Amino acid sequence: MTATEHIREMLTKPEVDHVGACGWMHTPEVDRKSAEEFSSRIIELTDHSRWDFIKIMPNGVYTQEAYGSDITYLSENIPQEKLHTKQIMYFNSYLLNSPEDFRKFPVLNVEENPVFQREIAVVRSLRDHYKGTVPILPTIFLPAHTIPEFCGGIEKARYYMDHHPDVVETMLKALVQTEIQLADAYIEAGADGFFLANRYSNSDILSEAEFERFCRPFDMQLLEHIKDRTWFNLIHIHGEKNFFFRQFNEYPVQAFSWENVPHKVLQEERATVSKVRALTNKILVTGTDQFLDFYGDISEVKERFAARLEQAAKESGDNRLIFAPGCSLPLDIDFEAVHQLRVAADEYNKRRMA
Repeated sequence: MTATEHIREMLTKPEVDHVGACGWMHTPEVDRKSAEEFSSRIIELTDHSRWDFIKIMPNGVYTQEAYGSDITYLSENIPQEKLHTKQIMYFNSYLLNSPEDFRKFPVLNVEENPVFQREIAVVRSLRDHYKGTVPILPTIFLPAHTIPEFCGGIEKARYYMDHHPDVVETMLKALVQTEIQLADAYIEAGADGFFLANRYSNSDILSEAEFERFCRPFDMQLLEHIKDRTWFNLIHIHGEKNFFFRQFNEYPVQAFSWENVPHKVLQEERATVSKVRALTNKILVTGTDQFLDFYGDISEVKERFAARLEQAAKESGDNRLIFAPGCSLPLDIDFEAVHQLRVAADEYNKRRMA
């Protein structure tokens, strides 16, 4: 069974025989180089672990890069502490520094933008290599998600949402038009769907009313545009607790990604697999703590993952589960530790079939 066949089975059956696995991490040494170099690295990692889908992991601010932000990227000799905290670039200045800047935010022509064309070429290269056997999901950062990196951080974004909400909406209306073009180009290049990221996914950072104003209308505009031309879309629900699962369950996507066991959150406050499965029949992509579970001796990681997966699969009850990170991983993690996601899935499936 190919990875594509496995995901399609999860989408069409109420219960399947075996769980899946997928891992992803940033590769700053290649993610802004040629499509050939970046896709070759993705293929290497995908084939080594037989991932059930490809979550293309671009540099995390490629949207801002496409708009011309002044960014310094760290790709070599990155300090250990920055690898752990994933701080592998910094902004020298920000594009949006006043309400007027928000008001004048432009719609880009994706066909003429070299940054977007670089990312689209990666999808095309992966399509040509896998020929439909592995689902390809480029990452799109949903409109509201991008605001902090355009204006100077979470607190600055908060200021504009509180004091100038109309211009924030104006900016988002323009950005979603750019992202609709981008999605069209990705689909034409071979994308099966999208990994859609939204940091404004919980009530610790945004109220429900603000979510309805700044997130849902623009998210839905993009999703309505792509839903009949893609078959596997996944929304990444960012954060640690108090998620907007009820709202996201109304989105036309096929899978949820989130962190179900964040170590800083009390068990009773966690969005466990059992809680989320009670709300939705979507495929669940989760299982690990991004900051603790991938460290230590490989035998320790393997043992830890076996226990994590056993618990997650038990809570899911239907094996429509892809064992995966809950978010992007720190860059000081050895990829062999990430590979243990596949090892755990294989061993769990083998025990089930015995």
